[in-house]
Amino acid sequence: MTILRNTFAAMLLTIPFVGARAQAHPLVGRWSMELAVGMRMENGEHTPVMGTGILVLAAQGDSLVGTLAIAPPEGQPARPPARMAAKLVDGDVIFVVRGQSRINQNGEESVVETITTWKLSAKGEALAGSLERQLVGFEDANGGPLPVKGTRVKA
Repeated sequence: MTILRNTFAAMLLTIPFVGARAQAHPLVGRWSMELAVGMRMENGEHTPVMGTGILVLAAQGDSLVGTLAIAPPEGQPARPPARMAAKLVDGDVIFVVRGQSRINQNGEESVVETITTWKLSAKGEALAGSLERQLVGFEDANGGPLPVKGTRVKA
């Protein structure tokens, strides 16, 4: 009976801690981002197309979930917000997002599956990390990780 009572008491003590940890995670909040929103490949050379976006992250249980709304590059249509989720951990958080991208090869447009891996961390009002976008079936077009940075947007 004593073991059961001690186990129950230990469980009660950890429940508020988990909730406080989720609330206090440094990535929770609204971020103004600078990131590569696409990639241009000409004559075998990769050139990132830079842009901006708003990332909103919230703690839900043992996860960080959010949306990224990217401002469309000039002359491009608006994209739907990307949804992302990852395990709530201390330090760098890794999100893996599957989606689709339009590619233009010699004037012919097509849609391909993409896998984007985000590695993000925050210290105070600054967010830093990387993103690596893979175009499925176009391994030669994958340029490796690119830097991401952001600043917290105050409400």
